[in-house]
Amino acid sequence: MKIALLTCSLLALSAGAASASDSPWNGTWKLDEAKSQFTGQTMTFSQGAGDMLHFSDGSTAEFDFAVDGKERKAWSNRTVVWTAPAKDTWDTVYKLDGKVLSKGQRTLSADGKTLTETWTGTRPDGSTFHEEDVFTRVSGSDGLVGTWRASKVKGGGGPQEFVISVPAAGMVHYNVPDMKVNVEGRTDGSDIPLTGPTVPPDATISFKALTPTKMRYVMKIGGKTDNTGEQTLAADGRSFTDVNWNAGKEDEKTTGVYVKQ
Repeated sequence: MKIALLTCSLLALSAGAASASDSPWNGTWKLDEAKSQFTGQTMTFSQGAGDMLHFSDGSTAEFDFAVDGKERKAWSNRTVVWTAPAKDTWDTVYKLDGKVLSKGQRTLSADGKTLTETWTGTRPDGSTFHEEDVFTRVSGSDGLVGTWRASKVKGGGGPQEFVISVPAAGMVHYNVPDMKVNVEGRTDGSDIPLTGPTVPPDATISFKALTPTKMRYVMKIGGKTDNTGEQTLAADGRSFTDVNWNAGKEDEKTTGVYVKQ
């Protein structure tokens, strides 16, 4: 899953309150996995030249690889190594500057219709994660090659908590403790540099207030749109939903629910 590749998702907030101190977005927000829905996204493996394969999630996570144990460039500043410890089983290791970001294993079912993934890794704050995903074949009939749709997602390496504040009218700030990410900027749709230990070096994010309780954000990597999302505050102010989709895949939206602590 992209969440295991990127280990950084993005959050926006509304700056429409009368004053910064009164903003209903101020506070700490924690992911409620039970109320969230992260299924429906697709990924594709296609055959390349020789023994090379091509992976794509439809946005910026796209690269060629071979199942030969050699380290190759993946996407942005990541590298990847693929091996096959058994028939219809593939191990994947993603690294950043030589340091392991995540390890995954994919296992194909006997009928070739289901691909099960498990991912483990360590977030920048030192906490560990374990993710279990199940994909159902959409196209293709042989091995990995084909398009796969996520039918089950449990756990993940993305941020579990956000600390949000509105420092001034028309401004936003949020801190992601487990990812060691801080972002602050205006809500006028302009791109803001995004930095953090595992954030791609050319990543930006923009925020655009749609209503006082609804915000759209766009994340870009290398100037190319990676994903778009909208956050909507609940009427009681105790939670908000983050609806997110990869570039060009608005029909594959996922929804995260965050609860105020």
